[in-house]
Amino acid sequence: MDILQPPRNSLFRRVLRNMIMRIALAGVLLSALSYYWSYVNFQEEALANLAQYISARSQLESELFIQAEANTKIVRDEFLRRYILLDDTNPAPAFYSLIAQDKDRMWRVRVQKDDFERKATIAILPDAPKTPTFMRQVLLGYDVLSQYGPAFRNRYYDTFIDLNVSNGSLMYLPDLNYARNGSVADFAADIEAELGATPTKNPERKTFWTSIYFDRQALRWMVSVVTPLDYLGKYIGGVGQDVLLDQLIERNNKKSIPGTYNITMTRSGELIAHPDKMDKITASQGHYKVQQDPVLNGIYKATLSANQDHRFVETPDGLNWLGVAPIEGANWLFVTVYPKKLLQDKAAKTTSIVLLLGMLAVVIELFLMTWVLKKEVAKPLNRLNKAINALATGSVSDQLDIERADELGDLARNFDDMSRTVQLHRQHLEKLVDVRTKELASRNEQLEVLNHSLTHLNKEKNELLAIAAHDLKNPVASIQGMAHLISIRLDEWPKGRILDRLAGIGLLADRTQCILSNLLDHEALESGSVQIHLESLCLNVLLKELLSSWEERLAAKQQVCLLATCNQPVWADRQALWQVLDNLLSNASKYSPQGSVIHLNSALDGALLRICVVDQGPGVAPHEMSKLFLKFSRLSALPTGGEHTTGLGLSIVKRLVEAMHGRVYCQSQFGSGATFVVELQSRL
Repeated sequence: MDILQPPRNSLFRRVLRNMIMRIALAGVLLSALSYYWSYVNFQEEALANLAQYISARSQLESELFIQAEANTKIVRDEFLRRYILLDDTNPAPAFYSLIAQDKDRMWRVRVQKDDFERKATIAILPDAPKTPTFMRQVLLGYDVLSQYGPAFRNRYYDTFIDLNVSNGSLMYLPDLNYARNGSVADFAADIEAELGATPTKNPERKTFWTSIYFDRQALRWMVSVVTPLDYLGKYIGGVGQDVLLDQLIERNNKKSIPGTYNITMTRSGELIAHPDKMDKITASQGHYKVQQDPVLNGIYKATLSANQDHRFVETPDGLNWLGVAPIEGANWLFVTVYPKKLLQDKAAKTTSIVLLLGMLAVVIELFLMTWVLKKEVAKPLNRLNKAINALATGSVSDQLDIERADELGDLARNFDDMSRTVQLHRQHLEKLVDVRTKELASRNEQLEVLNHSLTHLNKEKNELLAIAAHDLKNPVASIQGMAHLISIRLDEWPKGRILDRLAGIGLLADRTQCILSNLLDHEALESGSVQIHLESLCLNVLLKELLSSWEERLAAKQQVCLLATCNQPVWADRQALWQVLDNLLSNASKYSPQGSVIHLNSALDGALLRICVVDQGPGVAPHEMSKLFLKFSRLSALPTGGEHTTGLGLSIVKRLVEAMHGRVYCQSQFGSGATFVVELQSRL
């Protein structure tokens, strides 16, 4: 029989034609009517709920800003009330009894009277004129902030008064000593909160809000409100408060109607909070313009058309509703983006219920057709299904309806031919798959071994390059310093002294070459295969040479290194010991303040020679001691002169000291400097 000959009877075609016509007609009509009715009703309900939500959020967010404006006006009015009552008594004794000039020439509250957790702090620029009027303003501001600041502390980060732009900065902030943490450059910088209170920038003398910013001392997002401070039409300064935005941003990003999201922005188009844009806001330091993003720009333009009577607008693409409410005080906009897809999904769900009811009617009709289909279709298909299962187990069925003259008969005959062909190829394919599986497993194992080896080698290469860059920096800097000194003193120094300096450069070049040789064997330090030549060295000579190479760098930071040794020999490798002490002296200078003293001394303790480098830096925090000698470790202390650090120096020091059969450790009380101790054998 020709299998391409059309079947005489088409059972499935006849049955499917009748079923499709009924189901399609009923489904289309019911779905369209149900969807339209559901969408209209859900939209009315959703917008009503959204109106209540944005009104409640507007009141919640506005209250903090409105109260902050009121607080600054209270402090301003109290300052002026007391200012009017001041007499002409000389304020100098009280001023200088409270305030003194520090080493950086800034005027601050004397240390013995500096109780920043309970009272205000004061920072006065070195060149600020100390007139009687200015002194009275400073003393009065100090008293007012010390009294009113604690009352506002429960809800606001700080309260401050700026006198004459930045001449005098007074602040109540119990979290940290704001005056002592800032430098002359910090307080001399003219910032928005100070300039905005001047008559030039604020001729209307209104309370104003700054842009948001990330405070580097507090490490938190905030915004400042400032009320100008004038007396008899004359500018004195500004009274302000810093308002933390952490909770507002968290509420904006995490508390929303399910399926929606919130946006907070200024009316000028600066983005304050967005659940997906906080990284960009941080990168732009709080000045991210919505115009940079086409979607946000469309939302922003749409919100400008909203008002009190029409709080809902659509996005330009028509895919979302926007609920807009003002945040009073700061004059910001709170926007809830409500996707229309939420309404469409609800409407579709309702429509599906209607369709389900329609399907029930279809089921009744199908039930009536079952007794016909069972005999003509179900039983033959069941026998074909059993034949398929038998083929899956590797056998052939002889119960197929190959005698039928319809589509099922054609299918049974074709399947019978196919099953016999498949049976012939099954065993061959199984053997072939087994061989290929074993080959792939073997190759995967080889690739994993090679990948692990390459990863390890790449890590070693990166570490070696970083260490080389770090260790060569100090001797190269010394060579540069000596060469510069020779160039500017060439006509003044005698020939012998110049030759002595050139010889020093030669020694440093030799030392650089030695460092490179040791770094090439860096990974072999732990196994002891690096060439460390231990010998009896005169420590005094080595330390003097080391200090000579550091002369220029210490002078650049006005630092002094005091040397005190016990004149005892040490059993060590000269180059390795030089590298160890050079690193420790570099760290001491790097983390010590300008004009500080560094002590370099040695003492004999039995057979051990103990070398100590003592600095006046910030010290090491207790929780960071365990990371001190690890590779690439970064601690909380920062270099005082902006020097670069890679976190490798102390790791190298530890390896070199241990290679010389010694040990190195640190003794430090946080805030009071650090002492690094190297212990080596004085003799064999």
